[in-house]
Amino acid sequence: MSMRNENRHISDTLLAKFLLGETSQEEQQIIIGWLEENIAHRKRLDQLEEVWLETGKLNPRPIPVNKHMAWKVLNKRLDHHEKLSSAVLTKFSKFKLVLYSAVAASVLILLGLFNWYLIDSSQKQEFLLTNNTKTTLTDTLPDGSKVHLNQLAQISYKPSADGHKRIVQLKGEAFFKVKRNTLKPFIIHAGIGSVKVLGTSFNVKIKKNRDIDVSVKTGRVELFYPNKALTDTLHMVLRAGESGLISLQKDSIIKITNPSAFFWMDKKLVFRNKPLKDVFEVLEDCYAVKINSNNPFINNLNYTSTFINKDINEVIKVVATSFNFTYTKEGITYTILELKKDE
Repeated sequence: MSMRNENRHISDTLLAKFLLGETSQEEQQIIIGWLEENIAHRKRLDQLEEVWLETGKLNPRPIPVNKHMAWKVLNKRLDHHEKLSSAVLTKFSKFKLVLYSAVAASVLILLGLFNWYLIDSSQKQEFLLTNNTKTTLTDTLPDGSKVHLNQLAQISYKPSADGHKRIVQLKGEAFFKVKRNTLKPFIIHAGIGSVKVLGTSFNVKIKKNRDIDVSVKTGRVELFYPNKALTDTLHMVLRAGESGLISLQKDSIIKITNPSAFFWMDKKLVFRNKPLKDVFEVLEDCYAVKINSNNPFINNLNYTSTFINKDINEVIKVVATSFNFTYTKEGITYTILELKKDE
């Protein structure tokens, strides 16, 4: 069998077992070697995973090898031997063969011990973060992922018992920028459902009614929800620019639009041909105000604009000027009145 045929056999037959964590140690080493040969092989693995996620054939199960950590350790060991060899050979050239043999032996040992990463304390470290401030709290998790916590949010992070998954428990709202690790999925448990990612940036919000609102900025994520009626776990894959809702009331996962998902972080609002009624609802949610508008004509006008770092008074004034309508303000309540008459 040619190497090309062997690689095709690996990609078609063994990669599914590899993603599900069902390969033997020997098979793992073969696949990892194949992945390191060519970036196209790693892309092939990602493509297959996406297809299986969408067809429901792949569950969020552990993958028992961290090739990134293994190669990191290997490279450090090789660098050490290269420096040592250079210093010694200048005086003791007769030991060249012995030193080269030592390097080769260490390489072989490391290639046979891809679970070496288990000794790295950073991979075992637990982490707890609570935001009791009135601003966004930002920190780095032990795996290198970035997390931004909204007010009153809390997360706890720890590797799974077998070390094959990164587990986060979330309360409140957080934005994650997950460090990619194909071999070690990042899973967020958020009350009634869960979110699985490999490496991406996205927002997760647990709402007061326990629903989970997820919006993806880059990459892709997968939502999981144990449906009671179907006695099965529902799943949905979201890509960049998409939002989904794990709904307790609907007992399902549904696609939604959420133009204000990242507002609490970047203070940016983008409206594209959106009815003013919907614009007012977004402004109420973002600025914690009340906007009363009982004028059907005004409510149905479509609006397009972008606001960055603007307070609610500025936004309302700009919208009112755009359509030439009047309004009043009392406390945090804005009341939309009527269109101004042309003079």
